[in-house]
Amino acid sequence: MTANTTKETHAQLTRRQTLLSGAALPLAAAAAPTATLVAGHSATTMPTHRDFTLGDFRVTTLLVGSRSVESPQNIFGMNVSADEFNEVSAANFISTEAAQFFFTPTVVNTGSEVILFDTGLNAAGTSKALNAAGYETSDVTHVVPTHMHGDHIGGLTDESGNETFAGAAYVTGQEEFDSWAKAENEGFNAKLRPLAEKMAFFQGGADVRSGITAVEAFGHTPGRMG
Repeated sequence: MTANTTKETHAQLTRRQTLLSGAALPLAAAAAPTATLVAGHSATTMPTHRDFTLGDFRVTTLLVGSRSVESPQNIFGMNVSADEFNEVSAANFISTEAAQFFFTPTVVNTGSEVILFDTGLNAAGTSKALNAAGYETSDVTHVVPTHMHGDHIGGLTDESGNETFAGAAYVTGQEEFDSWAKAENEGFNAKLRPLAEKMAFFQGGADVRSGITAVEAFGHTPGRMG
């Protein structure tokens, strides 16, 4: 996400020009968060949100869940030997037994708009963290999935299929959406496909809103944006 507070005019959301920005760690499928961290601390004791300012923007990261994933080398160290992975991990005080994943959608408040990047694992967790940060779901003006893994789109709708952010505009990367639309993925079909007619799409380099520029970050998924 690139902040440029000198811009005065909001860019218009269109099907080809809109925004994006990353806000969570990778996970291929949505899963219920667990409360116990690798270090032995409870996730429930951690702050549900943190705020900072970037130019005129208020940026809030939301902690909506956490879980432990075993065998981290199978995720982050597949290009090196076990010995090298263990050596480098030990030198950096990183567990080789499990990796702790934190799911952190991000809110950008421009003063006139409230933009939510990614929606977490489920509607309940994300709504709760938003409320703790001083927002209602109805305050969100734009929802921007950076990519389509379950921990980024899980909160778009509740368990009954109702939209969590019914008053918001939905915007996402064109290439990412098209790739998942061909995949017959259960999560995408449940969360994103029903909203397809409401979606506006953008490409890398587009201004999502004034002061926020989309950057291509392909690789984690075919069309992931940052």
